[in-house]
Amino acid sequence: MNSLIAKQAAIYSLILGAILAIFGSFNFLIGLVTFALALFCAPAVILYLKKTNKIGFLENQQAAALGGLCGFCSTVSFFIVFTPLTLIFLKLAPLVNKILPFIGGYHYAYGLQYLVRFDSLWLFFIIIIMLAIVCALTNSTTAMGTVFLLAQFEKKPDDIEEIDINIE
Repeated sequence: MNSLIAKQAAIYSLILGAILAIFGSFNFLIGLVTFALALFCAPAVILYLKKTNKIGFLENQQAAALGGLCGFCSTVSFFIVFTPLTLIFLKLAPLVNKILPFIGGYHYAYGLQYLVRFDSLWLFFIIIIMLAIVCALTNSTTAMGTVFLLAQFEKKPDDIEEIDINIE
């Protein structure tokens, strides 16, 4: 796989993870956002790259590598944006609940403020890395499924070795 494609996919997945973190800060969307983070980040990035003609035909191994990269980067980006945003909303909970009543609740954020303390920050980083690895595995699987479905709808380019070229 081309390193330029990998860099573009990493950048797009970082942006997608940050967008999902913003939507995940709303209490009623956290389940849907987590589901999308675990399964649909890599297919979204692959479909976007395919739509903008930045990638051509991908093999299954390339799709798995690209999906793992997208899943890992989007999960790390999600937690980089989600953690401070949630802690800010938790500190400003009375004010935020008066202005935006649909954000209230934050039952998942109470343990987060104890994980981010200096003495247990290493545990928080380990949890992020483990979740990123799990999301990388699931996103690589869904990326292979996406590439398989895309291959059913488009014609595979002929290999250059299979073409007989006569040079005179």
